[in-house]
Amino acid sequence: MKLKSSILILITILLLIVPSSYKSSRIDYREARYQNVCKDLKGDVLLYFMFVDSKYTTPWTEFDIQSTIDSIRAAINWLHIQARDNSIPLNIIADFYIGPEYTTISRNLPGATVMESLTEPNASKVRENIKRWSDGVAKIAGESVTLRQKDGIPEVKSPGNKERLVAFLRDENKVESVALFYLVNNYFKADISIPVNTYNTDDVEFAIVSYKYPSDIAHNFLHLYGATDMYKTLLRRKEGNIEKLSNLYPDEIMQEPYGKNLSDLIISDYTKYLIGWNETLDPALEPLMQDKMILY
Repeated sequence: MKLKSSILILITILLLIVPSSYKSSRIDYREARYQNVCKDLKGDVLLYFMFVDSKYTTPWTEFDIQSTIDSIRAAINWLHIQARDNSIPLNIIADFYIGPEYTTISRNLPGATVMESLTEPNASKVRENIKRWSDGVAKIAGESVTLRQKDGIPEVKSPGNKERLVAFLRDENKVESVALFYLVNNYFKADISIPVNTYNTDDVEFAIVSYKYPSDIAHNFLHLYGATDMYKTLLRRKEGNIEKLSNLYPDEIMQEPYGKNLSDLIISDYTKYLIGWNETLDPALEPLMQDKMILY
């Protein structure tokens, strides 16, 4: 059985998704709006994903890869429909790293699971370990790209970390932004999916995604563009606000997405504001934009 929200609240990793210098006990979810590489969800966007094998995760098979790609296509199609219904110009392009004969990137997570990688041994080590791991995966993916040449000389070296890979992909695909997904195969295991660096510009934002449900993919994709969870996590603790959001938007994509049918879900005005689809916010939603958070 996979983890439920009551357990997930214990392992949301605050120090990965807010700046290390953050000292206040309050958070305003609007701080992730127009932040970092993935600013607003409009125009041409690239979703670039990498299949990562780790010692303790289930090995990626050709079937697993193909079924995950199908889920990504379903998530993108749903997002395109939502954008069209809201008169938002949006074109999500999907691309991914894959080696010959469906070989993936082999790089062990810092811990046995995503959860352990983001909780042990301590906050400062977690940041360092996850950055090293994610940059290492990006470097392997970067070695596979075709560099443009000028007068017979490559303009740049192969991308060696997330930042350089994103810069290359943005220029190569002529897109507004690049959403990075690190996919690990935990479909039959209890683990977590989580966005990283969405509240700061210290490093490129990305998501580690454990499951191939279209709802989980769309949920984490929207996180990178500023959307926030509506259920209980370390970044949302006020029971009253959680109840109000549940009553207002029971079918919102940013409610807990696990195992839900994506076609039954919506993007509410609350989330539309955070991802840049609405420029104004209903004053009645203002109190729901702030909360307290647990600091380590």
